[in-house]
Amino acid sequence: MLQYLWILMALRSPAMGAVHPPEPEVIAPLVAAALEILDEQVRPSQITLAVVELTAGGRHRDHRQEELMTAILKAVDIELALRTFQQPPAEVPASHVVFLVNSAQAFNTLSFNFTDMHSTREYNFLILLTRRMSSRAERIQVLTEISRTCVRFHTVNVLLLTQKRNGQVLIYTYCLYNRNCDLNVTLELIDRYQNGSFRHGRQARSFDRALSSLSGCSVRVSWYPLAPYVSFEGNSSDPAERAEIWRLTGIDGELIKLLAQIFRFRIQLEEPCDKCLSPDIKDGCSGCFDQVMYSNSSILIGAMSGSHQHRSQFSFTCSYHQSSLVFITHMREQFGAVAQLAVPFCGTVWLALVLSGVLVVLVVGARKRIVCGESDMARHGLQVLTTLMGNPLEARSLPGSCRTRILYVTWLLLVLVLRVVYQGKLFDSFRLPYTKPQPAGISELIRDNYTLISQEYVEYYPRRLTVLTRNGSTDRFDYMQGLGEEARITTTSLIAAMSYYNQRHWSTSQLTHIREHIYNYQLVIYLRRHSLLKFSFDRKIKQLFSAGIIGYFVREFDSSQYSDPYEEDYKVSPIPLEAFCGLYYISSILLSAAVAAFFLELLSQRINWLRRLFE
Repeated sequence: MLQYLWILMALRSPAMGAVHPPEPEVIAPLVAAALEILDEQVRPSQITLAVVELTAGGRHRDHRQEELMTAILKAVDIELALRTFQQPPAEVPASHVVFLVNSAQAFNTLSFNFTDMHSTREYNFLILLTRRMSSRAERIQVLTEISRTCVRFHTVNVLLLTQKRNGQVLIYTYCLYNRNCDLNVTLELIDRYQNGSFRHGRQARSFDRALSSLSGCSVRVSWYPLAPYVSFEGNSSDPAERAEIWRLTGIDGELIKLLAQIFRFRIQLEEPCDKCLSPDIKDGCSGCFDQVMYSNSSILIGAMSGSHQHRSQFSFTCSYHQSSLVFITHMREQFGAVAQLAVPFCGTVWLALVLSGVLVVLVVGARKRIVCGESDMARHGLQVLTTLMGNPLEARSLPGSCRTRILYVTWLLLVLVLRVVYQGKLFDSFRLPYTKPQPAGISELIRDNYTLISQEYVEYYPRRLTVLTRNGSTDRFDYMQGLGEEARITTTSLIAAMSYYNQRHWSTSQLTHIREHIYNYQLVIYLRRHSLLKFSFDRKIKQLFSAGIIGYFVREFDSSQYSDPYEEDYKVSPIPLEAFCGLYYISSILLSAAVAAFFLELLSQRINWLRRLFE
């Protein structure tokens, strides 16, 4: 009996558990706040989350840090794939990373290797400080040191969470730009978590809010003058005029002014610079790229390419516009406006007409001299020219003899045929292109031995046909204009730059581009390598592009989007006979009516009533 009592006592605990189930595990406020942030900002757009646990100096994990790590692993949504690390990884493992650290020294053990691939990816750090601080000063000091390490990793999207002794969770971020513009790390308390809820809305603790304002600090901007992308109204060498930012215009100029207004920074314009692309020219040129790489300039504008060979030395924004890079050539005139009237007949025909006209004048003049004893050669020449142009003569000017009249009628018939043929061929000559056919492709330029004037050697044109120069697009265009059509010279440029030049020099410019384009040129803004401005600029540029604001700038300055080049390589097609069906129909009716009237008039000579009808 006693042994059954022990069995009942042993079963009592499970029975009581079935009647009163255990209370759910209480999640620490620090973990609860972190999970809610992950649920808001990570789970909707990401499928991978990295969780990194760090301790200083290779120490073992403390009990609290281990509990927090376990709670996060249990509570994270099953839709997220987790990658956990208990040792510092060699590179950033994911775009969103949760760090559990107990000190600033623990976070400083990180040493990421940033390659070119990593510089194009945006990272978001959620840092949980697991150790409770004894004072506010200590908490600020530790978080500031962690923030400085984040700056070293070129990451500005950082949220730092720490828990006070009363259970309240504080959410911090850091900013680099303050009113003093001293580029010191400044912590900013953006939200609080208490009793299961945040004090502010979701936007207040967003990852990408950290660089929303530069607090009116100045940013040095280098610029390469290339209309219609960047131009300056005034003397760009005068610092006083460069301080007047309204003088900066063009597609890139208006865009950077708009970004300065959005992000609240002042543009400090450098002097206009040259690209200095080719290292084969030994002239000590210090250009735009050097200003960004080695000087204090932070931004470079002026139709910069996202696919340029030097792009790996910079960070660059997303593309905001595209234009075609083309070969520019000089148009060769085929004939002028007056010379086009002579195109219908070849030189042999015109020579025959002139000789026949002179011969007729001499024959008529000689006959008049024999018959009448005198001859007015000027009058005879005017009569021949008048009839040759298809105009009638006065009755008193017509010859009196029958033989002469027969010759005159024969001459008029010949003139009529010539005039009809000339008018028909003249109609086709007006449909011909005004200029001679230009090379249509790059292979034709190489075949015809065109010399390329360029700022650097390019892979799509032979070096033996390339001449290097430091001159910009406008200087190269002027050089080609000065050489004229005889020199076989070409250069490369954006089609918008050529259209702008032709528009400014509409009365003298004879530049055009060949039909084959080199490639599509993606326009970007260059920044310093690993610049913290990149991703904020990217988001805002995409918004401006979607809103049509950048499209407005393009329509305002780039006329190449809505105009055709002066020269088009096209083939003149013959006019089909079907186009004259109506003309043939009306002509046949009129001709039939004329023939019927002629026969009726013949019959009227024999039939009296028909003759009276005609009379």
